[in-house]
Formats: sequence, C-alpha cells, structure tokens
Amino acid sequence: MTSCDVTETRTQAEVVRLIQEKYLKLPPISQGTVSKIEKQFRERGHVRQLKKNLPNKLSDDQKLDIILMLEENPHTSSRQIASALNISHSSILRVLTENQMHPYKLVPTNELTEDDFDRRILFCEQMMQMIDDNTLQIENVLFRMNLHLHFTTMLIAKSVVTSREKILTG
Repeated sequence: MTSCDVTETRTQAEVVRLIQEKYLKLPPISQGTVSKIEKQFRERGHVRQLKKNLPNKLSDDQKLDIILMLEENPHTSSRQIASALNISHSSILRVLTENQMHPYKLVPTNELTEDDFDRRILFCEQMMQMIDDNTLQIENVLFRMNLHLHFTTMLIAKSVVTSREKILTG
C-alpha cells in the first residue's frame, strides 16, 4: 500500500480544470461536485456512498391486509396483491417471507371434522345397500388410493358374498 503525503493544496477551481484536462472524453464536472466530494472526504475520510438503511415503511395494518387478502383467496398472486393494495411487489414478498407464507405452493390438506366419521359410516351403508340391490356397477366406481382400508375391505367382502349368492341361486 502506498502512502500519499499531500503537501500541495489546490483550489476547487484548479481541481475542476485538472480533471477536465485529464479526462477529455467525459462531460465536464461542476465546482459544486468537487465541493460535495471534498466535504464527504473531510467528514467521513472516504467518498464511498453510504448504504441506505431505510426503515420498513409498511405498517402493521398493511402487513395484516396482505396476509388477510391471501387467506381469503390463496390463489391470488403476489403481484395482484401488490396492485390491489398499492404496495410494491418486493414489499409483498418480504411480508410473505417473514410470515413463512408461500402462495405459489399448493399444499393439499385433508382436515377431519367431528361429523366425518358419521358421514363415512353413512356412505358405507349406502354403498352396501346399492350392492345388495344390484344398482351399483363396480366398474363405474373410482377408488382413491388413500381410501380407508377397512371400507375397501368391507366392499370387497360384500361384493364377493353377493357374487357367490348370484352363482348359487342362479
């Protein structure tokens, strides 16, 4: 690292003239620019621009509006929220990240309620009655892989019993 010993002092006008002579292709700078740079150097010891640590300008109400809007309709895009609330898209993404919300990720859930068990029993009874009445065509029934094993076993057993009865009677 080289050290610089400044023994000669120049006026701002001389600095402007020297810069214009050395850098002919660049547009000329004003004496005000030189004055501003000199002031920064005297105050901070360097002329690098300071980082702008801006405070978060969104209020808690605005953050809540963002979250509520997404809760009301999870299919709303972050750009639509930004447009509707007149908030920048990056601010919307920051709030969503802070709240660990990812509107672009589809998360299927199967939430059980208190009366789900009763509905399952009723469905099983209706299906078994349809099998007994020969009104159910098994090939038209779509079974999902995550159906309850007991229900599937009951239907298969009932179907086998019904098929045996048909063979025996007829």
